[in-house]
Amino acid sequence: FLNRRGFFYYYHCLNCGYELKCTQCSVALTYHREQERLICHYCGYSEKPSKTCPSCGSPEVGYSGFGTEKIESDINALFPYLKVERLDSDSIKKSGDLKDVFNRFKKGDIDILLGTQIIAKGLNFPGVKLIGIIMADTSLQLPDFRSAERTFSLITQVAGRTGRFSADGKVMIQTYRPSNYAIKYAAERKVGEFYKAEIENRKMMGFPPFTRVIRVVFRAKEREKASRSADDFSQLLLFYLKSLRERAAGAGNPPLPDVRILGPAECPVSLLAGNYRYHILVLSPDFHYARSSVLFSTERIKLGGGVYMEIDVDPVSLM
Repeated sequence: FLNRRGFFYYYHCLNCGYELKCTQCSVALTYHREQERLICHYCGYSEKPSKTCPSCGSPEVGYSGFGTEKIESDINALFPYLKVERLDSDSIKKSGDLKDVFNRFKKGDIDILLGTQIIAKGLNFPGVKLIGIIMADTSLQLPDFRSAERTFSLITQVAGRTGRFSADGKVMIQTYRPSNYAIKYAAERKVGEFYKAEIENRKMMGFPPFTRVIRVVFRAKEREKASRSADDFSQLLLFYLKSLRERAAGAGNPPLPDVRILGPAECPVSLLAGNYRYHILVLSPDFHYARSSVLFSTERIKLGGGVYMEIDVDPVSLM
C-alpha cells in the first residue's frame, strides 16, 4: 500500500533548484511513466517532461519521491517470477477492471497486489498473510487537525486486510516517524490509547469535537482581490464580535462563549485551477455565535467582480 499515484512526484533542477509546478495550481506535477507525462492530480493539467531546466537551461534535471508506478517497477525487478498487479485510478481503464483484479487476486492468480486507498477498504482475502505499508507518515504532513486521525484510520484499515483468517498474518509499516502516536498506536492496534491521546490534543488546541468550525474561502483569478476580500471579511467578523461583547458587558450579562478567528491566510493549496484562495476559520463551542458572526459578515461584505465566497460548516478538509 502506498497512497500516492504516479512514478515520481517531484521534478526539479539540480543546478538552480527550480521546481516544476502546475501552471494552474500550487502543487508539484507528478511524473507518470506509462503516459510519459507530468500531470497535476488536482486540475488534470499535463505536459511532456523537459530534458533541460525551464529556468536555467541546465540538463541536470531529476526526479525525487516515488509513487505506485515506481514501486511496481521495483517489485517486478525484485520478484520477476511473481505476478504483480497495480490498482489505482490510473490503472483502472474501464468498468469491471476493479472486480476482475479482485477476483483474480482472491483465486491466487495474482501474487502481489499493489495500490492506493482502493485496496485498503472493506476487502477480505483469506490468503493474504503479509501487508506492506510504504510511507505511512505521508498524511501526517498535511496542515489539517485531522491528519493524525486519518493516518491512524488508514493504517488500521490497510492492516485489517490480513490476520482475519490466520493467526500468522504480518503487517510491515515503513515510516520516518515511528514514535508518532498515530503510527505507534495503529501498529499496536491500540484504538483506546490513540483516542485518549488525540482527544487530549483536540481539547488543548480547541478543535472539534470541542468546537464547531465554519470555513470561509475566497477565490479569484487575481491574488490581490481574494486577499482583500478575506481581510474585509475578517474585519467584519472582529467588529461584530467586539460589539456583541461590549453589549453583553454593558448589560451586566455573563460573558459570551469564546469565538476564535483563525486567518485570513492562504489555503494550503493556495492556487487551484487558476484561482487564488484565502480562507478564514471561525471556531466556537457555541455554534449559534459562530453562525451569527459569519451571517452578519456575509450580509455586509461587498465582493469585487470575479471574487467568489464559499462557506463550509464543519469542513471535512481544510486543504
